[in-house]
Amino acid sequence: MSRLDKWVAGGLTVGIAVILLGVLAAAAFARIPVAHIYVDAAGARAIIVGGHQAAAAPDWPGAYRASPRSAATAFWPSAVLDFKSGASVTLPRKDILLWVYHG
Repeated sequence: MSRLDKWVAGGLTVGIAVILLGVLAAAAFARIPVAHIYVDAAGARAIIVGGHQAAAAPDWPGAYRASPRSAATAFWPSAVLDFKSGASVTLPRKDILLWVYHG
């Protein structure tokens, strides 16, 4: 390989790495619209203590349903749920049984 070929290959490699890091950063900090979630009893208590409603799910015994506006869900051991009232609630991922996304 000539010197120019090495520079071109290096530039392409760096460009691809920057694009992949950008996608990873966008996924890590993006808010995803959520239609509703199903949580267990511990998650329901945390949501209720946060000042929001979590009702028993009629179609899933032992589960509770809540309707956050959006969530920061990527890669973290806990999920931050944003509700319409403006207050956020942080739940451990193990307390969330099912995510139902918009669209």
